[in-house]
Amino acid sequence: MSSPVVILTAIESGFGFLLTSAVLYFVLSRGRKTYHYLFAAFLLICAIWDLGSFLIMVRNERVEELDAIGRIIILPCVFIPALIFHFANLYTGRPIRWAVALVWSLTFLTWIPIIAGVFYKIEGVHSYTWGNIFKVVPSVFDPLMFIFWFGVNLTACWLLLKGMRVAAFRLERRHYLYIISGLLAVTFAIVKALVTMGIDVSFLVPLGMLLNDVFVSVIGLAIIKDRLFDITVIVKKSAIYSALAAILIFVFSFSEHVLITYFGELLGGHSEIAHFVSIAIGIAVLMPVKHRLEHGIEKYFAKKKLEF
Repeated sequence: MSSPVVILTAIESGFGFLLTSAVLYFVLSRGRKTYHYLFAAFLLICAIWDLGSFLIMVRNERVEELDAIGRIIILPCVFIPALIFHFANLYTGRPIRWAVALVWSLTFLTWIPIIAGVFYKIEGVHSYTWGNIFKVVPSVFDPLMFIFWFGVNLTACWLLLKGMRVAAFRLERRHYLYIISGLLAVTFAIVKALVTMGIDVSFLVPLGMLLNDVFVSVIGLAIIKDRLFDITVIVKKSAIYSALAAILIFVFSFSEHVLITYFGELLGGHSEIAHFVSIAIGIAVLMPVKHRLEHGIEKYFAKKKLEF
């Protein structure tokens, strides 16, 4: 039977994959600038990590599969600091080109020891009391990896903080705050990698996945509430049809329940009549509500546009 750590991590990573994929779709569907695509690439790596973590948890007893999954999810993470740093430079509108080039150069240089098999080498499995996880062979480069990760990511957050201080609009400052908060969460989510290096602290795995979920939840909230990355059109449509679907389901279920409860004897065994009547009631209620709902949501987003 799976341990609570494995079950909790599977739930967190599965939810994180779905949420990250949704946010990735939003960013790609509206992205027209280079920083949109950099952020989308970052989200893609996070989605791969979430999906891989989910597979590791649900296939935890299949130890022969774990190192292969580990290679797929951990190697792309090498690019995360460079993507975050490059994104931050472009998003602020004041890129430090030499610094961006330096970070990307160092990122590609890390592939030399990776290809040589002396860094990020995944081989075997750690079997802990709470479950199994793929094993990253220790190397002298491990401390440098953490220094590079935190140094580059926190520098990117500092650049965004500087941009927030000179932002002209309140909504723009909120955008910066959302992004900084999310990036800080995902930066400290690296603690989950410690268990792959032989550090048996079980709560680090669900904690790391929780921080990943916090990151993508913050970005998702910013998209829906404050038009981060300017994806208003898709959010408006999804908000309208999600609300309409919820209303339709409620009206259908409620009316069918009332019909069967109070008119069950009259209808007899013809329960399909109750279904048809409930559908008719749902459509009759839905049509006027649809126009009011569209007007209300359009008015809400128009107000947000003026505020921006």
